Amino acid sequence: MSQNLENDLKECLKLIDANWEMQNNQSDESTNFIYKCDTLEECLNQISENKVDKDYALHRWYNYKTSTSCEYFFCDYGAVHEEDIYKHDIDIYINDIPFDVKLTIYPAKLSDRPYNLKTRTGKNKMIEWFYANQSQQARKQMLNRLYVVCDGGNQEESLKMKSDFSTIRKRVKAFMEYSLKKGINRIQIKDGDCGYNLFSDVIYII
Repeated sequence: MSQNLENDLKECLKLIDANWEMQNNQSDESTNFIYKCDTLEECLNQISENKVDKDYALHRWYNYKTSTSCEYFFCDYGAVHEEDIYKHDIDIYINDIPFDVKLTIYPAKLSDRPYNLKTRTGKNKMIEWFYANQSQQARKQMLNRLYVVCDGGNQEESLKMKSDFSTIRKRVKAFMEYSLKKGINRIQIKDGDCGYNLFSDVIYII
């Protein structure tokens, strides 16, 4: 992992608010340049040139860079990365099963910690919550999904944890070692009248 990237991510955290607006298609379209920005400086230059919301764009860049890094941690321990970097519905394959990887912070709406994430039942309840509460716009999909959930106790600390690559790598390593031997959790998710039999799990980072 590039030390320059880790330094840029730390600097980026100084420029953004821990709380930001929910993503929407229009703002996403106007800030899609983040996918081509390798450094914080490049991203800031594009923000200035395109005259877009700085906080929104930097949040997307930070999330993209931390998420991409997380995907490759899985690959270090046996997963295979999707070759097409623009194929947003599939990030990795584990035993030939496609997965979308979601590196996220613990949801503020669940601040009372209703699910015991040390248990299978608690993790499945949170998975159901994630699928039910995903965006209803372009990002709504019923796919095999791995949720890497950072819980620092508050929004700011949880956001910082997304770039704590050392800790995330250790938890991903343990997950992959277990999953390659035992298989990955399967769960049925309902969406209206439809049911989906999916592979999904929560990797809890505290």
